[in-house]
Amino acid sequence: MLVQAAPPPAAVVPAPPPPTLQRLAPVAQKAKSLTLAKGGRTENVVVRYQIFLRTIAKLGAVPATPEGVTVSAIPCVWVVESYLQRDLCFYSITGLFGCEEGATKPLQAIENGQADLPTGTTCEVFAKPVTAAEDRVIAGLDRMKDQMFDEDYQLAVKPRLGKAGATVTER
Repeated sequence: MLVQAAPPPAAVVPAPPPPTLQRLAPVAQKAKSLTLAKGGRTENVVVRYQIFLRTIAKLGAVPATPEGVTVSAIPCVWVVESYLQRDLCFYSITGLFGCEEGATKPLQAIENGQADLPTGTTCEVFAKPVTAAEDRVIAGLDRMKDQMFDEDYQLAVKPRLGKAGATVTER
């Protein structure tokens, strides 16, 4: 007589966490051309600036619903963050010489939000309330972008290049 062991109980697999969707999008760009002079030698430098947004959207907590009750809205949570990125590239007479590793700093323009989306829509970075939040952040950045670029140049780039003993001239 063969004795057969009972099959093991089915493993309970936890539900995967809701997906988090992310998007990076440039908002504004600017390049500043410079000439460095020291000891009779010159070198061209380009300071490239970019402001970009990082948008994250994820499904919010879905409340427990009794059996037979349908959900009429999908909770969506998002954050829109802004960053200033600077790349400093040096050029020789033969072309590109080299670029420093880019510097990125977070900006104060941030918006957090949440909304219940109608059933049939998806909580994603292209959902209407999320893109509306991006538009509000962009509108604020548009008013300040030139000032942010100029402040970064005056406070971070120009003093550093001057410390090296070079005369900095904007082209």
